[in-house]
Amino acid sequence: WQSTMADEIDDPGVDFHGGMGDDPDQLDGEEVMEDDPEVKEIMGDEVDDAADEQRTNIRGSGNAPKSVGSDQEEAIVQCDTSAGPITMHFYRSWSPHGYDRATTLFEKGYFDHSHFFRVVEHFLVQFGIGYTTDKELKAFSQSTIPDDPKRPEMLPFKEGMMSFAGSGPNSRSSQMFIAYDRAGGLGQSPWETPFGKVTSGLENVKNFYKGYGDMPPWGKGPQQGPIHNRGASYIESDFPLLDKFETCSVQRMNQSGAGVIKDVNVIKQSDTEVIQDANVVKNVAAEIKKANVVNKAETKEEVPSFPFTTLLILSSIVLSVLLGLGYMRNKKKKKYNKTT
Repeated sequence: WQSTMADEIDDPGVDFHGGMGDDPDQLDGEEVMEDDPEVKEIMGDEVDDAADEQRTNIRGSGNAPKSVGSDQEEAIVQCDTSAGPITMHFYRSWSPHGYDRATTLFEKGYFDHSHFFRVVEHFLVQFGIGYTTDKELKAFSQSTIPDDPKRPEMLPFKEGMMSFAGSGPNSRSSQMFIAYDRAGGLGQSPWETPFGKVTSGLENVKNFYKGYGDMPPWGKGPQQGPIHNRGASYIESDFPLLDKFETCSVQRMNQSGAGVIKDVNVIKQSDTEVIQDANVVKNVAAEIKKANVVNKAETKEEVPSFPFTTLLILSSIVLSVLLGLGYMRNKKKKKYNKTT
């Protein structure tokens, strides 16, 4: 089967990441299996369930939030995996919608402990079916985002390049792939705009277990329907050698939009502090004024004012005393003169 697959990889009508090829008559992998009686007999109701789920996810329905970040924003995503650590670098300028979706899913821990369920030697590693029990996060992961413009200058895909898997125009949701060394044919479909690349730990990615091969009928790997329905237990019981994520951390950079908001908040905070300081000054001034009024009142109480009539009487008494003293002095002087 491997030689057959290798021959078909270069066929523009076959897209092994589960999406439509350049031939409009060629349906995506899941839809081909849905209509193939032999495959349907093998997969049973799981094909119908997967097909129903796919139909409910309306393509291009605009479920994703509007892309509002800075075009210069980037993110460093560091993950521990069962094969060793890997570091990925995402660029918003490459694929704004794809960047926003991928970065948010990693930030929310959607991929933590999920498996690399499709590992095809020399072709790609596919992942993106999380095991979260958070209904909100699950709904977010299943919503679709618009396609971003193609990046022909980035073709052909180099090893380590990352993109979304899809099943038609505007069908990107949560499934992504990392390209291996012979994935040069990828990047032609509208949903395959790259959003990032593996910058460290690529050897660990290349060492992911590949023994199961591709999904049926091209290989013996896991089927997506049971992963959705049974989660990790399906992989661990039937495909125990597959590698998986442990946990990831995200560091965003060059968030100019967020920086402006932050600066505005700082300015607002500074304004608030100035207003608060002014209020403090006003309060202190009011207290001082109040204290002065109290002091004046206390002074008035401590030094009572004399009535005008009392002052006049006292003045008269003093004047009378002075006049009397002057009279007595003159009388004594006259008596002295007569004696001499």
